[in-house]
Amino acid sequence: MIEFFNYVADNASLLLNYTLQHLRIGMLAVMCGIVLGVPLGLLIARFHIIKKPVMGVSSVIQAIPSLAFMGLLIPVIGIGDKTAIVIIAMYALLPIIRNTYTGLTNIDENIMEAARGIGMTSRQILFKIQLPLALPVLMAGIRVAAVNSIGTATLASFVGGGGLGKQIYAGIQIINVNMMLSGAIPACLLALLIDFLFGLIEKSVVPISLQISGSAISKDRVHRLKHHRKRVLTVACLAIAVLIGSVVYDSIEWDDTPKITIGTTEYIEERIVAELYAQVIEDRTGIKVEQNNAMGDGLVVWQALQANEINAVPAYTGTYYATRLELPIYPGLTAEDTYNGVAEGIAEYGITAAGQLGPNNQYVFAVKPEAAEKYGLEKVSDLVPYASNWVVGCSQSFYAREQDGLFPVCEEYGMEFKEALTFGAAPMYLALENDDVDVIVTFRTDGLLQKYDLVLLEDDREFFPPYVLFFMVNDAVLADYPQVLDACLELQGAVTDEEMQDLNYRGAQDGDLPYDIAHDFLVEKGLLTE
Repeated sequence: MIEFFNYVADNASLLLNYTLQHLRIGMLAVMCGIVLGVPLGLLIARFHIIKKPVMGVSSVIQAIPSLAFMGLLIPVIGIGDKTAIVIIAMYALLPIIRNTYTGLTNIDENIMEAARGIGMTSRQILFKIQLPLALPVLMAGIRVAAVNSIGTATLASFVGGGGLGKQIYAGIQIINVNMMLSGAIPACLLALLIDFLFGLIEKSVVPISLQISGSAISKDRVHRLKHHRKRVLTVACLAIAVLIGSVVYDSIEWDDTPKITIGTTEYIEERIVAELYAQVIEDRTGIKVEQNNAMGDGLVVWQALQANEINAVPAYTGTYYATRLELPIYPGLTAEDTYNGVAEGIAEYGITAAGQLGPNNQYVFAVKPEAAEKYGLEKVSDLVPYASNWVVGCSQSFYAREQDGLFPVCEEYGMEFKEALTFGAAPMYLALENDDVDVIVTFRTDGLLQKYDLVLLEDDREFFPPYVLFFMVNDAVLADYPQVLDACLELQGAVTDEEMQDLNYRGAQDGDLPYDIAHDFLVEKGLLTE
């Protein structure tokens, strides 16, 4: 527990920033849900013929898995907070529409008849009778949507958005409990806080005549209730104003200092590499470098780079060669051939390859030392006799890769595993440790290899292409700041495989911050002064 509080204290500024991002994403999504959901609820209450289509569509949206929804919307509206807000708002629609409809249609018909009898128009009935009486039920739906939105906002990190999901997802990848809890606990507390605050608003919008019985009515009590109601609604309006103001504030570029943004996935290696380049660029050029970490998978990062929503990215030559550019792989593909093919391919997208850092983070099969000794495992070919009875663990991306993934490599070696289980980076090692899988496919420079002391099997058919870490920069940035390319090229070949594994180990096992890891290394190598 002490370690957790120390971690929170050391990262207080970052966690506060993530918490505010999380709150803003969730609340903006609720506002969008209200703007769209309440009018739809009014429409289906007025025109019953469209009730089934509207409710059916909103129910279908609610049933779509969130990750699949993200995959559908990213090509349409891009990445970032805006995508997360749209997705979360769509999930907020159902309770808002349903409760708006229920509140409006469950009003005593005698009250409606009396209103019509005294000559009130439909518009007057709606705003003076129906909506005031329906507000408690409507607010209950908004309250449910708000709490759900705060919980769902953790998924924003999968589409390059901000929020506490970044902290949770990054912690899962390296099994850092303090990191996970520092994201999960604030998210939980935010949900409870929102539930409490919306509960106050829900109670405040109930007409005073419905809050107290006729015999309990007194002028003093009515005055207190009105005063309390006014205070709650005033605070709510101020909160909405602040929320909208924060969006406007962020949309204005207040600082004219030149800056670029580096984007990464959640993996600790990419975050460390991003820091290496960021610190060298800032030192050599004076350009401020911001980072957008834990943006989701590599495809999200690649799309953001093409759209210049981020300006630079650390990546792997093999991934871009085989998966993004779909160039043909073949046994014995060299590091230079892979890099040159990638450099030529990404140039067509307006992206420049800014040199190879050095480490070859190639895919590799790994087993426990006792399994290697018992079955005489030294190379991948040695797995063939046992594969049909063994379970293999790998990442979701490796499982799905068409050219250099699990099924292609099994076909190359003529083996078929009994079962394949997919994991995040660090949980895969736990699965092997607990004998839930017999062999895993990991990365050659993964820092957790030091912790678990696994045996790496030689790719004796040279199936996997090189996965050398390299850096990409959008041409639009280089047109404005050509000196950035020169700074990046200073890191060409600066890190070995062994050094990268040591740096990763500091992040994954020791929990050191990427900034400190990168800074210590650059100073040690003489690339930066203290």
